[in-house]
Amino acid sequence: MTEPTDAELDALLTRRPGMSRGQLRMLIGHWDPQVPTAGPWQGAAPRARRRAALAAALPGEWLVVPSGRPQRRCNDLLYPFRPGSDFTWLVGDDEPGSVLVIDPSGASTLYRDERPALGDPLSLLDTHRGAFWDGRPTPSPDIAITLGLPVRPLSHLPEVLAAGARGRAIHGLDPDVDAAIAPGGGELSRTIAKMRLVKDEHELTLLRQTAADTVTAFEALAAALPAAVTSGEAHLEGVFLQHARTLGHGPAYNPVVGAGEHATVLHWMRNDGHVREDDLVLIDAGIEGRERYAADVTRTFPASGTFSPEQRAVYDLVFAAQETALALVRPGVTLRDLHTAAVKVIAAGLRRLGVLTDRVANGLPDEQVVMRWMPHGIGHMLGIDVHDCLAVAAEAATMPLEAGHVITVEPGVYLSPYDTLVPAHLRGIGVRIEDDIVVTPYGHDNLTAALPRSSDAVERWLASLDMRSAA
Repeated sequence: MTEPTDAELDALLTRRPGMSRGQLRMLIGHWDPQVPTAGPWQGAAPRARRRAALAAALPGEWLVVPSGRPQRRCNDLLYPFRPGSDFTWLVGDDEPGSVLVIDPSGASTLYRDERPALGDPLSLLDTHRGAFWDGRPTPSPDIAITLGLPVRPLSHLPEVLAAGARGRAIHGLDPDVDAAIAPGGGELSRTIAKMRLVKDEHELTLLRQTAADTVTAFEALAAALPAAVTSGEAHLEGVFLQHARTLGHGPAYNPVVGAGEHATVLHWMRNDGHVREDDLVLIDAGIEGRERYAADVTRTFPASGTFSPEQRAVYDLVFAAQETALALVRPGVTLRDLHTAAVKVIAAGLRRLGVLTDRVANGLPDEQVVMRWMPHGIGHMLGIDVHDCLAVAAEAATMPLEAGHVITVEPGVYLSPYDTLVPAHLRGIGVRIEDDIVVTPYGHDNLTAALPRSSDAVERWLASLDMRSAA
C-alpha cells in the first residue's frame, strides 16, 4: 500500500477534527493483515449453474442483481445486513453493496466493495466500512476463488450500469441500480422466482439441516415451558433466539410466541405476555441456516403438559386437517387442493363443536365461513425466503407440485376471546401445526417429523421431558 502524502492525509482528516497527521500515521502504520488463503466453496458450483440457466432464460440482455444496502436502525446505527435472496441464490456472498452483472454474452461478474484494509487511513476514518470497525476485508482475488466468479471493484460499476441501462434489474435494494435501470415490469424477478421453485440437491441438503436444527430448538422450547410460566413468552423467545444464533445466522423471521389468547393472534410478535399453567402456547419459529435457507415450524403446546378437554378438541381438529392435507402431498396436486381438503375437515369439526352453525353461515358455503377462524392458506413455498418465490406466489398456489418443491403445511384454528360467534367455553383457544415438506417423485418427506404432532404424542413427549429434567 502506497504511503499517503501529507495533502491526502489532510483531506482525510476533515472526517476526524482534532486528529493530527502524526497521530493518524501512527494509528494506521505497522499492520500485518495476515488474510488466510481462500479455497473453493461447495456452494459455488450450483450457483454457477443457476447463473448460466438465468442467462439462457433471458439471452442477449444485461441482467443486474444487487445484494442490497444496510438499513438504518436509528441515528448512525444500522441493522445487521442480510443480502437480497435472489443475490444469495445466484452468488452466495454477504457483502453489502455488491452487484452481480450478467452481460449479453452470458458472462457473469461480481462488482464488490473493496473495503479499506488495515494500513489504509480509511480503515480507521470510515466507521461503517473500515477494517478497524468492521473486521478485515477479504481481498477480491480470494473472493473470486471462493465464489468461482470474476470480481471487480464496485467503483467500476457505474460505467457498466451505463452500458446496461436498457437491461433488467432487481429493484428496491440498491438506489444506484434503481436510478440506472428503469423498472421492466418485474420480468427478471419473476424469472428468477420460477427458477427457484424447484430446489436442487445442494439446496435440499441445506433445508434438511436447517429443519433439523429448528427441531433441536423446539425441543429446547418444550423443555423451557415450566420456566416460561414464571418468566413469560419472552423467555421462550430468548431460548429460541439462542439456538437460532448458535446453530445458524439467527431467526428466519420474527418468532411468534403466543400464550393463551395471544395464540389466536396470527402474527403475535410482541412476545411480552404471561404464560399461565392452563394456557396453550403457540410457537411459530424457524432458523435461518447455512447459505440463508430457512425453516418454518409451528407447534402448540399445553403449558401444563396436558390439554384440557376443550383444548384437545380444537387441537385434534387441526391435527386431523393437517393429516388430511399431508396425505395428498405428491407431484400433480396443488396447494389449493391441499387447502380445500383441510378446510373441509375444519368446517366439519367446527360444526361438531358448535362454532359453525346454519345461523352463523347464513346461507354461505361452510368453506367460505371457515375463513373467519382460519384466515390463511394451507401453506407456501419455502427456501431462502420463508415465503419463497413471492413474485409468483399466486401462480404457485394453483400450479401442480413437482419433485423438489418445498412447502409448508400449516392448518390452524383461532377462536378469539372476543368472538361472540364462538361458544364461551372455546373462546381464547388458538392452535396451529406446521411442518416443512419436500415433494418427492412418489410422495413427500416431512423434514420436521421428529417433533410430535398428535395430542397424545405431545403429552407423552412433554411428560418425558419433565422426567428427564427431574432426574
